[in-house]
Amino acid sequence: MEHFKISKTKIIPKGTLLLSYGDICSYGYKVESGCLKSYVIDSVGKEHILQFAPEGWIIADLDGFTNKKPSQIFIDSIEESTVSFISKFNYEDLNDLDKKALVDMNTKYRNNLIATHKRIIGLLSATAKQRYIDFTETYPTLVQRLPLKFIASYIGITPEYLSDIRRKIAKK
Repeated sequence: MEHFKISKTKIIPKGTLLLSYGDICSYGYKVESGCLKSYVIDSVGKEHILQFAPEGWIIADLDGFTNKKPSQIFIDSIEESTVSFISKFNYEDLNDLDKKALVDMNTKYRNNLIATHKRIIGLLSATAKQRYIDFTETYPTLVQRLPLKFIASYIGITPEYLSDIRRKIAKK
């Protein structure tokens, strides 16, 4: 989305909350370096990670960003990150984009939708081992960077079970 006009670029310290549940999502966040995550917190306080956004990825509450609805998610930085902020005004300025920019934007959205569908299918029908393998294929640069508890939350298992899966894979 380098074709968008960036509102600002900032260094975000690790642990900074960029979007809270119930807030209106005013920005999309393009990660230049570092990593962000989106997540929900259930009624007993357990965090469920929806998406990671390492370098080159964009993350937002798309429904809230597009429709000005209160956010259903949280977004925060899990590493110190350099983040470019894309405002709603920039997002709507599509008439100023050339064909290549529109195709590039469409490709990014399509890839995000494909990844989301694969994730939903995996959560509904894949084994925990296959969900971990899918995670490593989707986020190869994060496998060694993230704490096990984050990866486990993303694939829907406990960190202990994830350790067992990783140990079994390493033995093969």
